[in-house]
Amino acid sequence: MDFFKRYSSIGSQQQQSASEAIQTLADRVETSTLLEDKRAAVRGLKGFSREYREEVGDAALPALLGCLKQDSEDQHLLKAILETLTNLCAREPGKEDSHNVGESTAASGKFSQAILDDPDDVISTFLELLGDADFYVRYYTVQLLGALHMHSGEELQRRVLVSPMGVGRLVDLLSDQRDIIRNEGIQLLIAMTESNADIQKIVAFENAFDYLLNTVNEEGGARGNIVVQDCLQLLHNLLNYNVSNQNFFREASGIQKLPDLLITDPSQTSAARNNPALANMDEEELEWTAQHSRNMLVVLDIIRMLIQPGNSNTESNQLAMQQCGIIPPLLQLALAHEAPSSVRSQALYAIGDVVRANQINQNLFQRILITASAGDEDNGEKSIPEPAIIIVIRLSVGKRPADVPANEYYIVRAAASYLVQAYVGNNPDAQLALAATLKPPGGSTEAGAPEQHQSAGSLVVSVLLDWRTTGQEDVWRVWYASLLFSTIVRDHMECKEQALRVSLGDVSQGEDPQALLNELMSQARQAAQEGADVRVCISLLSLVCVWLTGFPQGVSVFLDESSNLTFLVEQVSGSSGINALVQGVAAFALGLVYQFDTDAETPVTRDQIYPILAKRVGADQLLVRVQRLRDSKEFQYAVGLAAGTHSNAYGGMAAEMFFDNVFADLFKAQYEAFRQAVRLRPHETMMGPSYISHLQQQAGGAMAGYASSVAGTGSTPGTPLMGGAATVSRAASPAITPAALLSSDESLEPMVPKRECDALSAQLADQATLIARLQQELAQATGQSGDASAQLADEQRRRVEAETSRDALSAEIAQLRAQLDQHSNGSEATGSDEARVQELEQQLQALRVESERQQDAWKGEREEMQKKVTNAEKQAVKAAAAVRSTGKKKEQLQASALEALEKSVQEKDERIAALEAECRAHEEKAKGAEQVEELREKVAALEKEQEDLLVYLADQDMQAKEFRAKLRGYGEDIPLSDEEGDGDEDDDEDEE
Repeated sequence: MDFFKRYSSIGSQQQQSASEAIQTLADRVETSTLLEDKRAAVRGLKGFSREYREEVGDAALPALLGCLKQDSEDQHLLKAILETLTNLCAREPGKEDSHNVGESTAASGKFSQAILDDPDDVISTFLELLGDADFYVRYYTVQLLGALHMHSGEELQRRVLVSPMGVGRLVDLLSDQRDIIRNEGIQLLIAMTESNADIQKIVAFENAFDYLLNTVNEEGGARGNIVVQDCLQLLHNLLNYNVSNQNFFREASGIQKLPDLLITDPSQTSAARNNPALANMDEEELEWTAQHSRNMLVVLDIIRMLIQPGNSNTESNQLAMQQCGIIPPLLQLALAHEAPSSVRSQALYAIGDVVRANQINQNLFQRILITASAGDEDNGEKSIPEPAIIIVIRLSVGKRPADVPANEYYIVRAAASYLVQAYVGNNPDAQLALAATLKPPGGSTEAGAPEQHQSAGSLVVSVLLDWRTTGQEDVWRVWYASLLFSTIVRDHMECKEQALRVSLGDVSQGEDPQALLNELMSQARQAAQEGADVRVCISLLSLVCVWLTGFPQGVSVFLDESSNLTFLVEQVSGSSGINALVQGVAAFALGLVYQFDTDAETPVTRDQIYPILAKRVGADQLLVRVQRLRDSKEFQYAVGLAAGTHSNAYGGMAAEMFFDNVFADLFKAQYEAFRQAVRLRPHETMMGPSYISHLQQQAGGAMAGYASSVAGTGSTPGTPLMGGAATVSRAASPAITPAALLSSDESLEPMVPKRECDALSAQLADQATLIARLQQELAQATGQSGDASAQLADEQRRRVEAETSRDALSAEIAQLRAQLDQHSNGSEATGSDEARVQELEQQLQALRVESERQQDAWKGEREEMQKKVTNAEKQAVKAAAAVRSTGKKKEQLQASALEALEKSVQEKDERIAALEAECRAHEEKAKGAEQVEELREKVAALEKEQEDLLVYLADQDMQAKEFRAKLRGYGEDIPLSDEEGDGDEDDDEDEE
């Protein structure tokens, strides 16, 4: 025991001596005047800092910072101080305290914060030291800044931004000829530009793009080492979410340098001209390495980032990429079988982003031809150039390479499908061109032919029809074939019609032709019966849903095959042994068939489908199946992928993919209309939110049949969608529920003969036309009154102008006369004044003449307006009389129609008689009351306007008389008007 105590005391003495030594060295650094003493003390602290980090920091950190500021000229001292500070701030623990990483990290964070909180702003000193020519000073300064950024990145970035040359000094590190310092500078800039837009902009405008791309070329391009990856990562940080940097990158010709980074053979790049080693690489060196893959993925990510949808500069960047020829190297990379699947998929996604929503790039991609590799010619097959779109479709639905697993090749199929969708999007001509190739392989030329000899549409159809072979090999072939077919016919009626004309079976050999649509349904039925992968049946049914939506002609062909409807009903009504997802898609397809079964030549009408939908399946059960599909996690996963404007990096997780984005978009768009459509009867129309209230306000079963007949006169019977509401007026009556209306089969039969309803509808239409004509006449009369009012307003304006000018002249004349009087009293008038008086008298005489002319014109206009008002009154009276007579005729017609209806329903039971009485009472209340009342209100309003107009004319006459009287009072000779003349004659007669 004494032995162990003795050794324990020795350890404590050593620890105590180390602490004392650290404190002594710290005091020496702070107080020594000789550089040699300071240099020795700092070196001692550097040695202790690796094992006694916390003790050295607590005792010597202020002294080290002070020495750094005072003696910054001594390179050896600076090197030792910077290295010591780096040891204090670095996160990596020392060898002896590696068991306690948490404490070491806390200590380094404390010292880093102490350096940042230095009152003398030591960070500016560090930034100045970056310009030092000494290798070690510059190297340890960069390392120290990197350690500080790990602990307090935002604070360090703020200090760098306020420094005048801070960011510039950091960018200068990129051009350092010493690779170690350059690489450390790249790492520091990567950390500082990750989320700071201000530093991103300053670094970009310090010519960082050229430095980085030159470094990439010097290091061997995309085949270079990890330095290339770091340069590309820094380039990615500068462009990410920074529109101004993206614009500057394009204007600085940065996009033109990207194609060289995509070329897999270095001898074909521009860098090979200056580097013979790149031009003479052997095959082993050209193999794909993990580092090469990482570098290429960053390049592809940069390309896609520049053309993200929704950005204001996306279109400009797409144009720049097209001009620099970026699509061919991307295609070469996507078709390189030796390249990893992740790289090939990202290359396909990049091409899709380049051509998406850009007509010029889509046309360019359409013209690209690709020749098969030389391996095919060695097998005796001649290589034929093929369009690039066919090659891409072959990647999506063709056979996968034998050495690539299905789950790994899945991401290539997903990317190829994304490219096809981007090429077809907003490009109806491309859709139609692909739809023209939709035909099954047949005959000796295509039966069993290899994929290289099939057209794009033929390959898609053959994969769908031969799902047993293709699905067993790789179920994603069938899934993506269905997606491409849906993409081709989506929202394009001509493409749907073109695909509908495709049929199977050779008539010359006695085979019955079978429509491709029905054959796909047959394959879906067989897949469900044979227990194939559930994705096969779901994909085929999803394709049928996309095809039939808004396509009544396709629904007619679908119903030609009775087994199609039977299969859907069995899937929906089945209670066990049926996958819930398949059941939901089948329910959705059945509802679409009923909703769009409006073709005149349909073999199965809506009247025939409705009993099946309402009784055998049940509308509620159908909606429950669809709702369960909508709420399923599989469908929600597909909706999440479809909602993103940018495709998922690797097409989503294969295990979670059951529905494609085309079906997900269709389902979301049609869901609300679908819910209302499946509850409608065959001859009812969809009237939106007011549909339920319309049902509840019906007066009874007979009135419901009558109202639907009248409302249907303006639309095609059986149309499943109409934006307007019913136009028949309805009086208040006891409400009945929709369930009561739809509960019995009798309600499906019309209670009023169709011939009589048509005659009544024609009479009502004639009355509506007459009323419309009368309303138009009233509107014309109102317009004439408005014109008269406008003319009176113009007359009043001109009168006011004349009065104003007269008043001005009169005032000036009065003033001159006063001046003349003064001159006459004192002296004789001057010649100029007399001339001015004569001139004014002439102007007044001219104004009198003009006033008389205007009086005559106003009199004629007044008479004309009076005539117009009289005509308007006559028209209004005639219109009112016509409206009254029309109301009487309408009452007579409706009474006769009701009598005819009463005769036709006399043989009905007591319930029908009671309902007919209610119908008759309702009709009597609805007789044209609203139209007559509206016309009466219009006539009353017109009469009121006419009275106002007469009052206004009387006021104008009174004002004219007052103006004349005032002018006469001023001594003007104003002739009497006709009315004033008549009044004066009467006065003279009275005096006599």
